[in-house]
Amino acid sequence: MTEARILNRQRWLDGVAMTPTNRAWYADWRVWASFATPLVMAVWALFFAQWRHWIQATPLVWVPIALVALGAGFFLNFTRPGRWLRRQPAFWMTIVLVPLYFAGLYNQYWMLHPDQTFEDGSVALGITDEAFRKGAFYAMWTALAYFTLFVWLDRFRSARPVIWLLVFGWGACASTWFSIHVNTWVGMAMSTREANADSGSRAAIFAAPFVEEFAKATILIFLVVMWRNKIVSRLSMVTLAGLSAIGFAFVENILYYSRVWMQATNDITIANPEETMLELVKLRGIYTSFGHPLFTMMTAGGLVIGLAARSKIVRVMAPVGGFMLACAGHMLFNGLASTNSTEDLMVPWYMALGLVGVIIVSLIVSVIGNGQLLKARLTDYHRAGWISKRDVEVFGGPLRRMWLLFVSMFRGPRVWWRTRKLMRHFTELAYLRNQMVRGTVGMAGDERAKDLIHEIEVLRQGTALSDYAGLPLIPPSKKKSLPKPPPGQDPGTTTPTYPPPTSPGPAGVGGNWPTPR
Repeated sequence: MTEARILNRQRWLDGVAMTPTNRAWYADWRVWASFATPLVMAVWALFFAQWRHWIQATPLVWVPIALVALGAGFFLNFTRPGRWLRRQPAFWMTIVLVPLYFAGLYNQYWMLHPDQTFEDGSVALGITDEAFRKGAFYAMWTALAYFTLFVWLDRFRSARPVIWLLVFGWGACASTWFSIHVNTWVGMAMSTREANADSGSRAAIFAAPFVEEFAKATILIFLVVMWRNKIVSRLSMVTLAGLSAIGFAFVENILYYSRVWMQATNDITIANPEETMLELVKLRGIYTSFGHPLFTMMTAGGLVIGLAARSKIVRVMAPVGGFMLACAGHMLFNGLASTNSTEDLMVPWYMALGLVGVIIVSLIVSVIGNGQLLKARLTDYHRAGWISKRDVEVFGGPLRRMWLLFVSMFRGPRVWWRTRKLMRHFTELAYLRNQMVRGTVGMAGDERAKDLIHEIEVLRQGTALSDYAGLPLIPPSKKKSLPKPPPGQDPGTTTPTYPPPTSPGPAGVGGNWPTPR
């Protein structure tokens, strides 16, 4: 345990001195929670995914479930990697959310897969597995492109990859499940018995924007509550909002594409179903693919303004204002798309592209501004003598940071991981100083800064790279030692045999010249 962790533990003990530190393992609630949580979440997911009848008919299925949960509990409590994993909040988020995602997707599948028969005898075709596969194939490329873009934006104080995947899964699984149920219920409530051409678009315009934006933004609010001090820049919040939005758009595009495929393959008037499906792919996957990320980024902007403000009124009203602006934009988008033909939407589409261009420029300016902020705040620690000027140059420049990570990749995974950890510590140090300058962090920031400086020095003395000057991109390979000779064979002499030196020599040492007088 490092000195910084010892000091942190001592401060924690000073704050709660009555907490026993030598409790037995069976008296720790975390041990029993580690055994119970995997079992409860697995059982809940299976029951929620409508497998309860199969489980009740097959009691033996409880045996592997119980064994897996028991093994997970022993791993988390009685192994060193398990105990480290148990202390990570992201691990518990994964344990809770992954079964929820599985249950939500499975429930949606069985809502849309079977055929539906109505009271008048008409039948609505379900979506076949072939249609789902085709829809997923075409929707995947749009999701991958936007996923790469948003992950690249999260370049300074980036979240962990597991957080990226959980946020994407929330938009793809939990948000779509919530939206499909609520939108269906609202659509039935808004329907009328009279023949009305606008009855189908009422729910899409007046209800769906609020439901979908709320579902996508829920994970953002949860992360802000859990990791208030780790989400410190607009780029981090924009990345998380974008990942949730593209996850939602990914599943929604699968449903739209597969429905069009089913309609085209069962309509005799459509000669080329593939071409019909590709037209919708171009419309939703390319031309209007910015819709969901754009609206969720408005909510993220309100959250960022609220986090950076010192006024309590602004902290409350800014997120609400961002959410209402996202809903208004979503309503406008759905209203124009539902009541106008494609040819009449060219002018609004160009206007939306102009707004997207403004946002892209602002994000580029934010990347540059965050680099300048890092350099300015690290300069404060350089003036105090805590870090060197070269540290400010390397860890305060976006391109230099990228090159340092790139060079460390060729030194092995351990060097790359330690270098990345060192870079995160420098970034946290800079943002911590910025929060102290703005007045949102008090005197406790000084203690945290000391801990970060100590951890930085420990990483420097280890395998982490703190500078790339003078280092080749690919390190030279180590010289291999000569192989050992086979048993029973003499390897031979490595150097020739010279005669011993003669004495006396210079200063009494062996040589050919006498000592001077």
